[in-house]
Amino acid sequence: MTTSIGSFAFSLLLALAPAMASAQDDDPLIVGSENFVKSHPDLDWRNQGELAYNDKRYAAAIDAFRSAARYADKPSAAMLATMLWNGEGAPVDHALAYAWMDLAAERGYRDFALTRERFWLGLNADERKRALDVGKGIYDEYGDQIAKPRLASELRRARLKITGSHLGRTGNLVVRVKGPDGRLRDVDGSLYYSSRYWKPELYWQWVDKKWQEQQQGHVDVGPLKAVPGETPPPAHP
Repeated sequence: MTTSIGSFAFSLLLALAPAMASAQDDDPLIVGSENFVKSHPDLDWRNQGELAYNDKRYAAAIDAFRSAARYADKPSAAMLATMLWNGEGAPVDHALAYAWMDLAAERGYRDFALTRERFWLGLNADERKRALDVGKGIYDEYGDQIAKPRLASELRRARLKITGSHLGRTGNLVVRVKGPDGRLRDVDGSLYYSSRYWKPELYWQWVDKKWQEQQQGHVDVGPLKAVPGETPPPAHP
């Protein structure tokens, strides 16, 4: 059984860039700025992956999305899974694709969880066994228990570069950022260094909120029919 996920990959790519700045309480100029993205390796590597994918440099896209996944970026894990399923930048590997989509669904993001289940229906018995085997290694390197502390260290390091009070107050600090159009603009430092962008636990809440909002709609990943007596996909290792 095969599954077409071209529409899923396309929809996910459309969501990657705007998703993080969609809410009214976020400033697109801040979260979309080069300064901000470069200080968040999850976003930076994801952005590089998106650019490479759009340029059809698929092998480079795979490397970039994998690097983003090292910093707990679930959308990048989902894109990597779709590419492995479709054979973009690497040979088709449905078992490995399932393992990466399982990782993408680790936090329960709706569309990723649904796609993981549909992937499972597209695997034969041997592929399912291999998917579970390789999935253990992926979780050991890229699961939230390992990847979140990795990003937390980077966020703390970037936050220490704040020019201002050691108590965390930025006072009248103004941060000059380079927007998506390449122009330099000044933004309020207290907004730029808002805790939700830099304190790890608050940052995860912010990220999860963005993707929960983004996935309120429906993503079509192609028709699949359940086989009578079919077993559901197992929980992640």
